Amino acid sequence: MNHICALCHESKELKESHFIPKFVGKWLKKTSATGYLRNVDNINKRQQNVIKEYLLCSDCELLFSSWEKQFSEKMFIPFLDQKNYVIEYKDWLAKFCASLSWRTLIYIRNKNSNFENESEYFINQIDLAELNLRNFILGKQDNLYKYEQHIFPLSEIDTPPKSLNLPSNINRYFLRSIGVDVLQGDNDIYTFTKLPTFLILGIVNSNFSSKMRASRVSLKQGICKPSNLVMPEYLLGYMKNKALEIQEKRRSMSNDQQEKVEKMALDNLDKTADSKSFEAIMHDYNIFGDAIFK
Repeated sequence: MNHICALCHESKELKESHFIPKFVGKWLKKTSATGYLRNVDNINKRQQNVIKEYLLCSDCELLFSSWEKQFSEKMFIPFLDQKNYVIEYKDWLAKFCASLSWRTLIYIRNKNSNFENESEYFINQIDLAELNLRNFILGKQDNLYKYEQHIFPLSEIDTPPKSLNLPSNINRYFLRSIGVDVLQGDNDIYTFTKLPTFLILGIVNSNFSSKMRASRVSLKQGICKPSNLVMPEYLLGYMKNKALEIQEKRRSMSNDQQEKVEKMALDNLDKTADSKSFEAIMHDYNIFGDAIFK
């Protein structure tokens, strides 16, 4: 049975679409000590894949997959596995980031009943952003206008200032977590797409964008590298709160599941020691010591 594709708006057979690209889930499983994923909203159940829904037709899926492949091969893997922190990019990065921000917007809007409890201003801004992102993705317009895409490489933290009061799992959050959201404060609205070691921030409306030029994704070509990037102050507060939320939900894992995780790690010590998940734990341990186990 055919349904309306959320991107091209044509009646076609829909495919299961990943809101976080499939390669991210595969990388997380491959580099995990256990080889599994866990959704913090259902912490006692192991997962095989990241969230997906019937959303796009096969043509639009192929469109997304071409940009995902380039991001994975030219930026994601070199940055995370090869420690190559200065990466040149072409026009595919703006398309990739816009596709992520569009998916995040669609997912959060659907999850929240089309934002029926939000203000008319908020809904209008979201609708305009969705239209412009969709037109840019489909090649109907060649400019993002005010709907800029920003990318923040989130490398490990070794010696954070105590004044930041970071949670004891901050490196695990930066290096291993995924998540999507739509954030608003005053009249500012952003799409928030968190990948391992990368944050993609899409502007819906912002009075802060002029201060964020260093993180803006160029439409044609540019260079991505860790530097003193500027973001709205409350965004760091949001990420700290998300890290704390994940920490609390992991602590609520049942004893039975905790024992299974520990047994799997102990039974495969070499794999555990070489895993990216253990590496992230050690980055946190080097800062916070035994506090990471509390």
